[in-house]
Amino acid sequence: MSSRARPAIVRTAAVAVTVGAATLVGPVGQAFADVEPGAYTSTTWSSGIVLLQRDARVEGGDLVLIGRYPIHSTPDGGYVDLFPGHRVVLISDGHGGYTGPAYMGGVEVGAITLTPRR
Repeated sequence: MSSRARPAIVRTAAVAVTVGAATLVGPVGQAFADVEPGAYTSTTWSSGIVLLQRDARVEGGDLVLIGRYPIHSTPDGGYVDLFPGHRVVLISDGHGGYTGPAYMGGVEVGAITLTPRR
């Protein structure tokens, strides 16, 4: 093997290792937060009025209210599609809870708050 071929092979191997590692780890800068597991009080708001307040929990990546709803991670918490067209966004409040808008058909109709139960 010529001395010119060795650097090309080494460079090709280094690129392959880097690409392989990126595939296993994921793209840089794609940080995700999860909604922390635990017991919460869920409060649903619209126009400043509490519509519903009930016990809730997060377990196994799901928000458990009346049913189990998968939580889709975002950089600052997550979102849940409760039924087609109805999405709630859960943004960390920095104190162990989550709050965010509630949408119906893409229109903001209220808000949700998850307050940790201690």
